[in-house]
Amino acid sequence: MGVPSIIVLAKKNPSFWEVCNFRDIKLVIDGNCLYNLLYAYLNIDTIGNFSEYAEKVEMFFMWLFDRRITPYVVFDGAYDIDDKKIETVKSRSQQRAANPEDKTPILAKITFTKILEKLRIQYIKCDFEADRDIQMLANDLKCPVLSRDSDFFIFDVHFGYIPFDSLPLSAIFDGTDEHEIKIYFIENLWKKFPYLRGNMALLATALGNDYLSKHSNVLQNAYHSDNFRLPRCKTEVSDLFEIPCEAGEPFFITIRKVLYWICRYNDADREKRQLLYFCKKDKREEEMLTRSLKVFTEPEDYTSYNLYDLLQERESGGLDRSAVPSHVPTWIIDSHRRSFIPDFFLNTLIHKRVFLLSQVEGTHDLSSHECSLSIRKVIYALLLGTEQSVTEHDRYRMSLCDFQRTGVICVTGLLRDPFIPNMPRELKIKILGAALCCQIPSESICGSLGQTRLFLMITTYWARVAEPTININFLKSVLISYLLFSTIKRNEFRDLKIDFRDDDCLNQRKSNIDGRKGANSSKGAIALNSNHSGSDVRLKDLYYAVTQFAGRDIKTKKDYIPNIIHTFAQFQSCILYITYLNQLLNSPLENVNPAFVFNGKFLHDMDYTLRKMKQDIIGHFLASEKNHFERFDNMLQFIQDNVYIEDSE
Repeated sequence: MGVPSIIVLAKKNPSFWEVCNFRDIKLVIDGNCLYNLLYAYLNIDTIGNFSEYAEKVEMFFMWLFDRRITPYVVFDGAYDIDDKKIETVKSRSQQRAANPEDKTPILAKITFTKILEKLRIQYIKCDFEADRDIQMLANDLKCPVLSRDSDFFIFDVHFGYIPFDSLPLSAIFDGTDEHEIKIYFIENLWKKFPYLRGNMALLATALGNDYLSKHSNVLQNAYHSDNFRLPRCKTEVSDLFEIPCEAGEPFFITIRKVLYWICRYNDADREKRQLLYFCKKDKREEEMLTRSLKVFTEPEDYTSYNLYDLLQERESGGLDRSAVPSHVPTWIIDSHRRSFIPDFFLNTLIHKRVFLLSQVEGTHDLSSHECSLSIRKVIYALLLGTEQSVTEHDRYRMSLCDFQRTGVICVTGLLRDPFIPNMPRELKIKILGAALCCQIPSESICGSLGQTRLFLMITTYWARVAEPTININFLKSVLISYLLFSTIKRNEFRDLKIDFRDDDCLNQRKSNIDGRKGANSSKGAIALNSNHSGSDVRLKDLYYAVTQFAGRDIKTKKDYIPNIIHTFAQFQSCILYITYLNQLLNSPLENVNPAFVFNGKFLHDMDYTLRKMKQDIIGHFLASEKNHFERFDNMLQFIQDNVYIEDSE
């Protein structure tokens, strides 16, 4: 939700705010706001640099820990039960389809939660929209809320609301000087405007919000009526802003009108009747008006489950199903609240409707999510059987379109209504393998990192379904990226000292490569005409060499070939929905960490370098690290044994 005009009122009245110490406290964090804000604030490339993103998210929470702050992260859940905000969701999805480069990439949330798990930060998920639950949890924990949602200027958060822009983000990430942190208290607003106590829902509705836009007919009719007409002088609102409007700045007449109207009548029932009159008997606007007032009214018998009880691991007479329909399995509700499974499942079960988030993916007609359709069909079959259809809202060209999908069971003999928690692990793995048309990699191929198994299956699936068909360069890029970011710490990339000049190993070399694509005849022993011998360079040096080489020609993502962007966008889609399928099956295999498997800029630079060099630079950089080379070679061989890969161009 959001009430944009209230931000103006709050920022122009310093008396609403107090300086806080911001130490030794608990803190309830709006998770959806935080993971999106950090990605945007850090200006990370939206083709998906999840290794850098993970590092900065961890840095943010370590800053909180240094102040002895205990964070509790709360995420939004499924679309509202009555689907009343569906038009808002559609509008935002269309905006994303038109301008995906302005939005957070699709694997950011998984990356974010991986850091929460690493740092053992408690996080939970609401059944539906989280704002009211966040307020109530903060009041239960006796602590402030951290968000950027303007609704928290409306809600009675007893211990204050801290907008994200109050934090010294530059100090957190750049090490610059800090500034004081201010916290908003609604009690201070009520001291100045006492007639708003008990009328905050009316204020939020009359100012316009996600349910009832200020541009709606009902509010435009109201603003132009005699009821909202401002007198030439009215003392109750003459000092509306403590910080005066500057020359050329809007006078915020709407805020003045609304406050005067509430002050003048000070009768919520009468004012509601007036707004209903301005609906002019439009049933939809009457419905949205009523809903807006209800949403922003302090609930007496709140229907959501108790987040505080879940955090305390309390058993309060069994699972509270809240407003979730009875046909949704109890284990799905519990897993969803504990963030073990995504909102995608609840939206499928309740609404039979899902929105697929557009990516930066070139100008292709079909969405990158088309490649992962068969995975989603298995998910739909496990959730709904093969009889019911699901509406997918996905991009086609530049428009958001509706596609009807039905489930497909990929394993012969599987029960129509399987109870997944009781399935043996072997059957769950069999379902994964069948859905991906891939055998399960052995331990000898995967090495010590458990998530390598699912990573190889994802990569094999992507290599099979991607359009246009991928070649060996794409595959090598993905494998070497995984080796780099799963085995080398981020700070090691900053310490590279090798100076690659024009006569370096990327420009002059002699390689002995056998007939099999991508393999070196002597397992890494190659002759090079270079200033650096094989013992001088290692896997981590490849990162610097490749980014330097590609950086000579590629300055922005617009310099990449559109087919490369689209192909790697398909890889992200495969990672996302295979992760979802694995989660639905209670994770029989360890899920992959996007920070390990997808660094968008490096993947694009690596593919570009391989296309240009036409030589075995990977063999050179792995020559002195036999274990890494053998692992790379084994992974490459596994995928080639499962799917045909074209030679490089």
